[in-house]
Amino acid sequence: MVRINFSRFGFEEFFNCPFDRLEEEISRYSIHIKLQNSPQTPEERESYRNEIDRLTVLKYISQLRKGKLTKEDFSLKVALI
Repeated sequence: MVRINFSRFGFEEFFNCPFDRLEEEISRYSIHIKLQNSPQTPEERESYRNEIDRLTVLKYISQLRKGKLTKEDFSLKVALI
């Protein structure tokens, strides 16, 4: 399994923000990704992959905050840089 790199600052921001804000960010990213057409160029595919990774990490942070994911499991999935 490959860990997703995510900024430590971003983690702290979303781990400590009001829970509604985190859920809004997850919803916003989900909608944005669904509205995108299939990426054609390598740059578009990389950007799309980065957005998917960010959404995934935000969901992991949400699960961590809700107690559905342990810090150890989170660390296996996400590398804070």
